[in-house]
Amino acid sequence: MALVSIGGVAGTLLRYGLGIAIPDGRSGTLAANLLGVALASALLVLMERRGANELRHLLLPGFCAGMTTFSAVTAQALEPSDGGMLFLAHNLIFSLMIIITVLPLARKVIPVQG
Repeated sequence: MALVSIGGVAGTLLRYGLGIAIPDGRSGTLAANLLGVALASALLVLMERRGANELRHLLLPGFCAGMTTFSAVTAQALEPSDGGMLFLAHNLIFSLMIIITVLPLARKVIPVQG
């Protein structure tokens, strides 16, 4: 539980920093979510290939979950004047596209530890 908490704090701080760097709420939320999905996809392969399972709690439900913001996506999707459900669709479609791209790429780049 401590590792999840430490990772969550670090991910939340990065998310806060992204919010400062990208002050438009929707763009910042989308950037955080897509970065988190890409990072989580690559980390899954790294842990699978290198046997770094002890870092799983720190990095996935900790750091990546702290950085991504599904609650913000949900709240922003309920604002129809700002795109509403289209914003939700962008988050889902782009996230799936990143997973489809990053997982095979990471599997090619990260060798299995022998």
